[in-house]
Amino acid sequence: MKHPPERDWMIVAPWWQWTDPATVPPGQPVVPDLKQGRLSRPVFQKYDSPKLVNDFLADPQRCLKFVDDDLVHAVVPSPGPSLSLAKKLFRITASKDGANVIDQRYVPDGTDTRKIFLNTHKRFYLVVCEMHCDGPGFPKVARNKVCEAGFVIRRRTTTVPSCGMDEVKPILKSLQTGRARLGRVNQLAEIESIASAAAAGKDAVPGSPKLQSLLKTRASLQALVASEKARLDDWAHRFKVASQLQGWLTSPQGFDKVGCWGPVDEMPTDLGLESSFPLYPLIPDKNDPEHAGHFGTVYFGVLPAASHDCERSGNPRFDDQEYYEVRCWVKRHLVPHDPDQPCPCPDGLFWSVPTRPYKLASHFDLTGTSHQPVTIQVPDLNALAAQATPSLGVGLAKPPGSLMISGTSEGKPENPGRSAGFEICFIPIPLLMIVAMFLFELFLPVIMLLFQLWWMLALKFCIPPQIEVGAGINAELGVSGSFGIDVDLTVDASLELTLDPLVQPSLSQFGPEAAVYLESTYSPIALANMEVEVHAASDGTPGAAPSVTANLDFEAEVTLA
Repeated sequence: MKHPPERDWMIVAPWWQWTDPATVPPGQPVVPDLKQGRLSRPVFQKYDSPKLVNDFLADPQRCLKFVDDDLVHAVVPSPGPSLSLAKKLFRITASKDGANVIDQRYVPDGTDTRKIFLNTHKRFYLVVCEMHCDGPGFPKVARNKVCEAGFVIRRRTTTVPSCGMDEVKPILKSLQTGRARLGRVNQLAEIESIASAAAAGKDAVPGSPKLQSLLKTRASLQALVASEKARLDDWAHRFKVASQLQGWLTSPQGFDKVGCWGPVDEMPTDLGLESSFPLYPLIPDKNDPEHAGHFGTVYFGVLPAASHDCERSGNPRFDDQEYYEVRCWVKRHLVPHDPDQPCPCPDGLFWSVPTRPYKLASHFDLTGTSHQPVTIQVPDLNALAAQATPSLGVGLAKPPGSLMISGTSEGKPENPGRSAGFEICFIPIPLLMIVAMFLFELFLPVIMLLFQLWWMLALKFCIPPQIEVGAGINAELGVSGSFGIDVDLTVDASLELTLDPLVQPSLSQFGPEAAVYLESTYSPIALANMEVEVHAASDGTPGAAPSVTANLDFEAEVTLA
């Protein structure tokens, strides 16, 4: 007895991703575009709570919007100011290389690659997909025909021949710089277009000098990127370089949390040793007829941003250097069976196309760590003095032979040696905090002075504010009138030195030595910008200070017609 043949299945994005909400008038239901649905791929949905599964089950469409911070960024050099303005550095991050001014910016790298933040960054992600039959009308799959579903995480890696390294390095650098500058020009062109339209009450004037200059620069950069991409393709062809698709293979010996990256097929007929993560069905609430899960066979799974798995050498499974992608898969059976029983009649394994590639954020990513700030209370010395008495705290078990040293009132070490016996010393947590804070305050200016890391000043802000910026500086920094847009220069470098010489940034809090260095090295514009940014971050102005909810904008939701 043979089962009747069935059409193949397709794994695509959920139906609410098939239509751009920006094209739908508010409140108007939409008819999903089946053509776009067939061409779609599984998607990531972003959340700021570990309760993301409960949030998704309640409202599958409600998730955070992806913004520019969710793109992979790169540090790229930006041209310095013109020679007439190059006597002093114009940005606190700039440096001098002989007669040249070198500045760097942290901007999207131009590849439009998604950046996935870590759980410690208070960002969580779901992989969401929908299953359809590849037939007329693109009907949804019956959930009772799904035997098993999951997704795998893969990476594409390339082994570069050593003899071709010197040739490809400048090509990659030029591509990165060109894409970053192209992204900046696109932003400026959009700003200029909107400004022209607002001023004229209609679409941008075609003859606008600024806009025309930006469009010409954009065309030039597009040609540059295309040319460098052609050079890269030619280099790869000559050296026969091709990326290899790798999946995480579990240990054949059965070692727990140990595996390796190995070559896999794009769409194998069997998972074999490749590690997989489960996908779960979205079962809608029967009492909610408008629930998005009623209109499609939707599956979801939690995207891991970290793992305890490692290779035998100790290399972690995931890092912030590789590019990853997700492929969803589903097994079909022809006879329904209990979920905990093996399938009596498996009928094929179907794969999705890969998701958008992504890269993991580093642990110290400044945007990521700002999502979940940590406040540590510094001890009150007066309160501690009033209640000072031996007390329990952090117990340090010191075996015999532990290092011992004491200090004099002048801060000089004396009596170094080793302990004779075992002991447990309890040190109150406030005492540890006082010493740690003292060392931080002591060595921060030393490190900045020794390594010339003055840009670190821009990372610190205090509440209430410790820096007062004169109103005259704010007034002088206000841009009134118009000035030419040079896409190669930052706004800082485009402003003329019109600051009142009597109005100087308050640098005394950084110490006299730091103040002298900053004033002699950086222009008033750079110092004022630094203080304005720190002041704005700490003056209590609504919307000015860093906020953990600054980018918590939600995706627009659509209603099925």
